[in-house]
Amino acid sequence: MNFNLNQKNMLKRILQKDLIQHIVGWLISVYIKFCYHSSLWYVKGDDKIHQYLSKKKILVLFWHNKLLMAPFCWKFNNEFKMLISSHRDGKLISNAVSHLGIKTIFGSSNKGKISSTKEILSELNDFNVVGITPDGPKGPKEKIKEGAITIQKKTKAVIFPLSYSARFKLKLNSWDNFFFIFPFNKIVAVWGNPIEFNFKKPLSENLLIVEKELMRISKLSENLSK
Repeated sequence: MNFNLNQKNMLKRILQKDLIQHIVGWLISVYIKFCYHSSLWYVKGDDKIHQYLSKKKILVLFWHNKLLMAPFCWKFNNEFKMLISSHRDGKLISNAVSHLGIKTIFGSSNKGKISSTKEILSELNDFNVVGITPDGPKGPKEKIKEGAITIQKKTKAVIFPLSYSARFKLKLNSWDNFFFIFPFNKIVAVWGNPIEFNFKKPLSENLLIVEKELMRISKLSENLSK
């Protein structure tokens, strides 16, 4: 038991090294590209986004377990950036998606607060699009934290929920059951209906609206990818 614990601690220390993170991040990006180019991709519901691109700020919300393949679902010219936690795992993901041409904003949600709000607002004012995992970085799984609502309230952005699934996948034994996608696959991404909150309603109702829409499109993408 102690030996296994020592192994885990050693692995954590190794992964904290910048060079190792860049190498592992590059390997992850190569695998992601291989999955993308070897698979059949279907994107549903993105036609709803067109009317908002040059008129509204856009936030894209997707569950943490769908993080790595989410940038491939964005097919528009507006630059797509991702809010990533600054802890070790977040930096590794940032390294991986940087090789895919995706820029990241380091920050995290903590109850009702979100760090990097000013940077997010700056990106949205330039009509760039920001992707957020509202249950990250540590869960609980598929439960939206108040931070996403805080950003929407401050930026007046429209929220587009996003989910995807694949025919061949493995759900990892992590807190979020992270989706591991295999190559030569059928992958279906589904965009949800646009959401603009009514802040006269209780916060809990606004959170529930987003959760329900994310769950709806998660089930739909699951069914369509079979």
